[in-house]
Amino acid sequence: MSTKSLQEKFGSAGLKGGKAEEWLYKKLTHVYDEVIDLREDWKAQIDGIDFGIKKDSWRNPYFLDCKGNLKGDYFYIEFNKGGDKYREKFHAAPGWFWKSKSDRIYHVDVANGKACWYSLPDMRRLVSQMNCCIGPLNDGCCRINGKEELFKDIIQWVW
Repeated sequence: MSTKSLQEKFGSAGLKGGKAEEWLYKKLTHVYDEVIDLREDWKAQIDGIDFGIKKDSWRNPYFLDCKGNLKGDYFYIEFNKGGDKYREKFHAAPGWFWKSKSDRIYHVDVANGKACWYSLPDMRRLVSQMNCCIGPLNDGCCRINGKEELFKDIIQWVW
């Protein structure tokens, strides 16, 4: 979705996410031979996919989702869907961390020009092995310290 559409649908969080997607798209075009922009593809959006990336030496592209929630070395993963706006009910439905069909997740901090990414299957495997959510749970989201030793082989800091 365009930044304007994201803002209309999700308010300030949508605006922040749209700006992160724009920033990441520009960065990706300087690194990969092909960047497939899927932000206006409704099916891809439902599947949690914003972009495809490909190098000529790769057989297939990788698909990724951009999250504009990196702050310092921390970001959030949506482990479970959060409760209602009155916090009266907690929904145990899986969050985007489990539902996304992306290969990679990029977390972006536009203000500081910083980003990291990880293989979603690898991160899921680690979280599953721990049989818990890493970090404090806040309305279904887990706060992750991306510089923690536990993640050194999974999280890649790129900018």
